[in-house]
Amino acid sequence: MLLVAAAYASLTLGYKLYSPADIWGLLTGATGEAQIVLMQYRVPRVVIAPIVGAALGIAGVVVQTLSRNRIASPDTLGLNAGASFAVVVASAGFGVSSMLGLSAAAATGALLTALLVFAIAAGAGGLSPIRIVLIGVTIAGLFSALVEVVLTVRETMLDQLLFWLAGAVVDRPLTLVATGGPIVAIGALLAVLLAPSLDILQTDEQTARGLGVPVALVRVGCFAAIALLTGASVAMAGPVGFVGLVVPHAARSMVGLKHMHQLLAAALFGALYLTVADVVARFVIYPLEAPVGAITAVVGGCVLVVLLRRRAA
Repeated sequence: MLLVAAAYASLTLGYKLYSPADIWGLLTGATGEAQIVLMQYRVPRVVIAPIVGAALGIAGVVVQTLSRNRIASPDTLGLNAGASFAVVVASAGFGVSSMLGLSAAAATGALLTALLVFAIAAGAGGLSPIRIVLIGVTIAGLFSALVEVVLTVRETMLDQLLFWLAGAVVDRPLTLVATGGPIVAIGALLAVLLAPSLDILQTDEQTARGLGVPVALVRVGCFAAIALLTGASVAMAGPVGFVGLVVPHAARSMVGLKHMHQLLAAALFGALYLTVADVVARFVIYPLEAPVGAITAVVGGCVLVVLLRRRAA
């Protein structure tokens, strides 16, 4: 019910307000001006925001179990930074300017970054949780620095890409869902299939191996699920940060440590969280609109501070 209410708010609230009659007209197939605007601008946001939120929530659960680190997220593995770098390279080096082109570049960048982190971690002596995190953070820092260099050299691109690089669901075509949605579904299904093994893996490796869990294979599957979920999310909304950090904590507080329950709760809460954040983004600097990634970054930063203080206590 909360998600339905958030979706209704997303349809009606913004620079222009729409009435229940306008929404009813949209549902019944009316073709007035309000329905055309709603279908072109608001409906894609109502569809994309919950899909991306759910995907990042699920990815966050898997990342935190894979790394055994409760403050880890897809950002920690460098996937968002890799996606951002790919977008900047596509725009600066190849003149890509269309939303579909930038989205394809972002998804490719996220997937290639996941493969890079996996390859380096595997080649450096095994896929240990601490090694995965350290390599991911290093690569994220490298790509972020390269993005800054390119944008400094090509200042004319800054305004064009800044909003996209912050993460947003505004002005996204529904066609992105046709390609990104199935990828999210595959990644989510893979995470669900891995859930029983993740329950055991969160204890320790020796226990997991003793119970017959193929630890290396499970980690490969986790990487694949994270790459699919994050790559598709970045393709649809850009690099929306901290969702994969905040949502898993909320999911665990609601349903406990069993991963099947965590994944479902993370999907539902992630969908609600990003939909609400998108609505809030429309009003924080009204009449202008903030990128939804700015809202999630503020909330995520506050949550991160709280988590770090708890660890230090």
